[in-house]
Amino acid sequence: MEAAAGNVPEPNAMLISHSHRFAYIHIPKVAGVSISRTLGCRYGTPIDHYWGNRLLKAIGINVNHYAPYQLKKFRLHTPAWILKRELPPAVFADLFKFSFVRNPWDLLVSHYHFVVRTQSHHRNRRAGQLGSFEQYAHYEIGRGKISQSAMLTDADGRLLVDFVGRFETLDADFAQVCRRIGTTVRLPRLNSTVHADYRSYYSDRLADEVGGYFAADIARFGYCFDGFASLPVAPVSPVPEPDSGQNRGPAARRQAQFGRSGSGDYDEGSAAA
Repeated sequence: MEAAAGNVPEPNAMLISHSHRFAYIHIPKVAGVSISRTLGCRYGTPIDHYWGNRLLKAIGINVNHYAPYQLKKFRLHTPAWILKRELPPAVFADLFKFSFVRNPWDLLVSHYHFVVRTQSHHRNRRAGQLGSFEQYAHYEIGRGKISQSAMLTDADGRLLVDFVGRFETLDADFAQVCRRIGTTVRLPRLNSTVHADYRSYYSDRLADEVGGYFAADIARFGYCFDGFASLPVAPVSPVPEPDSGQNRGPAARRQAQFGRSGSGDYDEGSAAA
């Protein structure tokens, strides 16, 4: 059963359609609200009618991994490896799993402005106390939570999704997703963050520090400080070899250091895009 067109999908839950056999891995600040609402109101599998989910929601719990698999409720920013762990192997394999990624330097600037502008965000006060984007960037590097690669790969670095689109080519890549699931819908711009060109926020030193932290994302998804340096993302495995250094920050070029940075699950709740 599908949600009727025009309904608002559950804002705190991962978008899965068992009828149309797809799952969206929602990385924050990569047009996720737009994608989830556009596809969720048409094709998302309704799960809140299930008594267990209703009971948990009433007490503020927006996850349920113990329901029948069609009714399981996953957090909004659930990584692919948890989805694989919690679904029957045949069901996981049958789903068309897709996600979108963004230039890491740009993503961090967007993330910062989102946290600063959203008073209800649980790190809004902390971001205000830090006082600048540079300090916030160091704070996030120290937390070690933000990693697009870890959202989409397993512990051995194998990509678990079938399609990875780019924020930078959002409309064209979203059209590919729509063709794959058999629909034609336009993607609105929702929950967007307005700020100056992300490159203006970086000194050479900070760009290299952020580039070092996001080394796996930069290598796997083909990004460089000024944009992206490779063709559209393809689902390849295993983890790519470290690059030669040209795709890093504008100052010192350090060799990429690979590994699963952070938990792979952004803890932004329903407030992240």
